[in-house]
Amino acid sequence: MELVGEEKKIQTLFSELRLADNQTLPSFSATWSRAQARALRPRRVFNLPFAVATALLICALVSLAWWSTRWQHTQQPNVVAITPSGVVPDLKPSEVVPAGGKIPAPSGSEPKKPISAVHRFKVSARLRADRLAARQEANLLAAAKKQATAISSWRSPTATLLSSPNDDLLKSLPQLNESTNDLKSFLPNTPK
Repeated sequence: MELVGEEKKIQTLFSELRLADNQTLPSFSATWSRAQARALRPRRVFNLPFAVATALLICALVSLAWWSTRWQHTQQPNVVAITPSGVVPDLKPSEVVPAGGKIPAPSGSEPKKPISAVHRFKVSARLRADRLAARQEANLLAAAKKQATAISSWRSPTATLLSSPNDDLLKSLPQLNESTNDLKSFLPNTPK
């Protein structure tokens, strides 16, 4: 096959391009030996950026937990009930201290210590909190029951489109042992 002028020119351009590529590319043996040397080198177990990111994440989680517990404690109001002297709210009669401050000792037992005002306030606050929690729980339970009944009685808006006045006719099948007159009753516009 004989090369014509234009084809010779293209062939020389390709050979020049191949020669330039061979000069700029590294040799295969050098590349292969570098890859093997890199594979034999032990990897560093301690990765500094990963360790720093992990430490920051742990610090963030600990500070978030600490902040949330502190926030919950500050959200609870410190309620102090002010009551007239001699009146103790929500206490059993056995816990009420007489006006003199001394509790008569029942026979056959050791004398009881008078209940301090702080203790009375703590007891009444605890009782009120328990009652409030019970009320809230009852309200949540009632709301959950109401929601469950609403969900169980729900019908889709298109449910009425799935039923027709002739549902009983469509759901019944003719028996093969019936007479032809009875079978004609399933056809529309025929007298029974």
